[in-house]
Parts: sequence; C-alpha cells; structure tokens
Amino acid sequence: MLSPKIKNPARILVLRYSSLGDVILTNPVLDRLKAAYPKAEIIYATKKYLAPMVQYHPAVSGLVTLNGGGLLNFFKHVSSIWALKPDVVVDLHDSLRTRIIRLGLGQARVTVYDKEGRYRRLIVKKLQTKPSLHTVRKYLKALEVLGIPFAPSVKCQVHVSKEGQKFADEYAIRQKIGKKMVIGLGPGATWQTKQWLPEYYAQLASRWVKQYKAEILWFGNDKEVELITTIQSRMTVPVSQRGVCVAGQLTLEQSTALLGKCDYFLGSDSGLIHLASARGVPVTVIYGSTTTSLGFEPWGKHQVAEVKGLDCRPCDVHGKKECPLGHFKCMKDLTPDKVEDQMKHLMGKKP
Repeated sequence: MLSPKIKNPARILVLRYSSLGDVILTNPVLDRLKAAYPKAEIIYATKKYLAPMVQYHPAVSGLVTLNGGGLLNFFKHVSSIWALKPDVVVDLHDSLRTRIIRLGLGQARVTVYDKEGRYRRLIVKKLQTKPSLHTVRKYLKALEVLGIPFAPSVKCQVHVSKEGQKFADEYAIRQKIGKKMVIGLGPGATWQTKQWLPEYYAQLASRWVKQYKAEILWFGNDKEVELITTIQSRMTVPVSQRGVCVAGQLTLEQSTALLGKCDYFLGSDSGLIHLASARGVPVTVIYGSTTTSLGFEPWGKHQVAEVKGLDCRPCDVHGKKECPLGHFKCMKDLTPDKVEDQMKHLMGKKP
C-alpha cells in the first residue's frame, strides 16, 4: 500500500553493492527519486568498480564507494556513510553489509526491497508456478513506503560521461566499426550452465559475417578472453573477419560507451546483457539453467532464446558449475538456428 509522501528530504542514500546486473537495474529508482524529490541530494553507495553504472546518472549527486575487501576498508566505508546523516535510506540490497550500515543511521527513514529469495527458491523446486516479480519492479515497490507510486513507463538507462562517449566514437573510427551492421556478443557468464556452447557461437557469428557482412564486437572481462579466443578459432571465416575482442582491454566505463555502438546484442543471462539493454541496444538473451520466471530478464527491448518444455529448468536461482542431470539439454538443444530466429524478431527481418 502506498504510504504518505515524505516531505522535503535533504539527502537520500541508495545502497546496492553487487552485482553488475543488479546495480544496472537500480537506475529506474534514481529516476523516480529525482522526480519525487527534485531538490534532494541523492548519494549512491556501491563497490568502486561498479561506480560507472550509476555515477553519471543526472540524479546522482555523489558516490561513496567501497574500495577493496577486508574489515578495515569496510569500516572506513561505513564511517563515511554514517557521516552523511541521510534523511532517507533506500536499501536495494538487504545484505549483512547494508544491515550493519543501517544500524548507525539514527532517525533516517529506511525502506528495504524484498528480493523474494525464498519465493524464487520455491520456483526452482517447482513448488511455485507464478513468476517472481521483475527485479526493477521489486526495486520500485520499495519506494511505495516513501509515497512514490510505480511508473509503468519507467526506463532503465546507464549514462556515460562525455569522455566515455568520446572514447567510443574514436575507437569506432580507429577500428572502422559502424559502416555495416554491428553485432555485440557476450558469451561469458559466471556460472557454466549459463554459457551457450562455444561451437554454436562460432557457427552463428560465422554465418552473420558470410551472409550479412556483419561486424562483430566481443565483450567480456579478462577471465573470458580465453573463451572468446576459442570461439574465434572455430569460426569459418578469415581471421580478419572474426571480430574485435575488447574483453579485458577496456575499462567498464569504456565498454559501456562502446556497447552503444552495437545494433544488436546476443549474450548469456548475465550482467553484460543488462548493460547492453541499458545502453538502448535490442538484445537476445540466452537462457539455460535459469528462466525469466526468476525475475531478472532485461528491462528494455529484448527476445528470449531458450529450450522450452524442460522440466528441470530452472535448476538454480543463479546457475551452476555443471548440469545436475549431466545432459545439458538446455544449451545443447538450443541450436544456432533457434537463436537466430529469436534475433530476427528484434530485427523485423533478416539481417
């Protein structure tokens, strides 16, 4: 139920520390807070490496970043937050870390989002059939305590700095990217059961290059460079046409800006797919061990590529190191043809 709106808070603190996709999906909350309290100072607390996901949002007045691990760094971080003395705290994480932070914030009005953790585990156990609420809606629902109603037309957008946009523009010129259709690929994922087969990526990427003259950009972190190199080695086109791998080469801010140069993006159920979506790119997300029922699909224009009718899906809330049943049908049966068909729904026609 919508509560009465809080009057004129001077400072609002937003808490979310991980992971990439979760932080990205908090951006609509910043839009709604700014619309409701245009004069309030909005401070965002997160891990340092994730700061680019929110720091250029026009609603954000400042950041308090957690720099590294260890108790000493954490207590320094907590002290910095307590010194802010916010009037309102929006906890979009609800972890042990954020609970400790909330203890020292005195009379601040606190609202905490409901992650529906138990409910999602029941979905995995096939004891619930109704989908979990989308994460963006869960975040926005937490604002109802502050008297801020849900806005169905809210967007999820990650902003970049002028320097970041300049880098992307110059990079595209140097690499001669953008004269043809640009397709971004993000084959990596933290959990193995979220990764589509490398040979399938190689087949589909080769097809796009041969038939449609597409330019390929490979995205990921430094741990995924080997995976991308393996995929490229299996492509059946000349080396010069296997695309540019920016994984491990760019900062998160630079990658964010460069994603905006893509016409379409294909990737795993991971933070990168949310980042592409939040840069306004139509995305096709590949689901293996997870499903949309867990409430974490991209907020923007997207298509879902998955094998339907497998009773074992989802097998985990986040993903697993290997298929619990050993057959891995959720990925093996998801052929390149099926994935391309889903991408064509976004394109409206063949590339």
